[in-house]
Amino acid sequence: MRPFEAGDDGEKVGQLLAELSEIDGFPPLGETKFVDFREQGLGTGFIAEADGLLIGYAHVLHHVASDAWELEMAVHPQHRDIQTVEGLLEAARPHADGRLLWWVFGSEAISLAEQAGTEVLRELHKLRGALPPTDDVPLPDWVEVREFRPGIDDDAWLETNNAAFAGHLENGSWTAEDLKERVGRDWFDAEGFRLAWADDRLAGFCWTKRHSAEVGEIYIIGVHPDYQARGLGRAIVVEAMHYLAGAGSKTCILYVDTSNPSALELYRSLGFGLERVDRCVVVPNG
Repeated sequence: MRPFEAGDDGEKVGQLLAELSEIDGFPPLGETKFVDFREQGLGTGFIAEADGLLIGYAHVLHHVASDAWELEMAVHPQHRDIQTVEGLLEAARPHADGRLLWWVFGSEAISLAEQAGTEVLRELHKLRGALPPTDDVPLPDWVEVREFRPGIDDDAWLETNNAAFAGHLENGSWTAEDLKERVGRDWFDAEGFRLAWADDRLAGFCWTKRHSAEVGEIYIIGVHPDYQARGLGRAIVVEAMHYLAGAGSKTCILYVDTSNPSALELYRSLGFGLERVDRCVVVPNG
């Protein structure tokens, strides 16, 4: 195991990530870690090699808002064994100033994480459903949905999002810098960022993302605590699904924490089914 170095390593890791995306059918690194590897370089990378060939990559990134150190790794299928995984974990541990959280995607990675003696902190279900939705849920007559206006709606969105997700590891402590960085990404579409206003207050929102011409995502959906239990959540999700369908998407994906049974039931009732289970685990100190 050795530290990642820009230059030749960058090209090789990029090729590995692309190859694993084709093999597994999903990216081996989540969006934030991939963007950091490709553009920002705020985190730290580690290389695993065998016979001079790149067989694995791990990326550690400090999530400033939640003060969490997060790890993700990409390992070639021929080397998905506990020795490779533990080698990457051993390299990564010293670079986390505190508890190290490892996001593992899919059953194969979960099995390896269990062998490494990790403790499960969170579990996410990736769901998939067809578009357009079969339900036609009208929005409450006390809200008006408009698209997000960068630089104008920032403060209102931050207040509503952080109130809706208070205490949540990733979503509950967004900053203006976090929002600006996300709005600056290639995929951002202001029209797909659906805001539900109650007069001059932002009651809720449904932020969508298009992965391709046919696949869209419910990226984040939130309702301010002052407006919860009034039918807005389901209505704005359906409104966003209709928006994605109108933009050409045939399929909608989303991620739901298993600790949120009401959200899981909502999406099941809208026709979503389970595609994959991901886990956030705590890496043992070693």
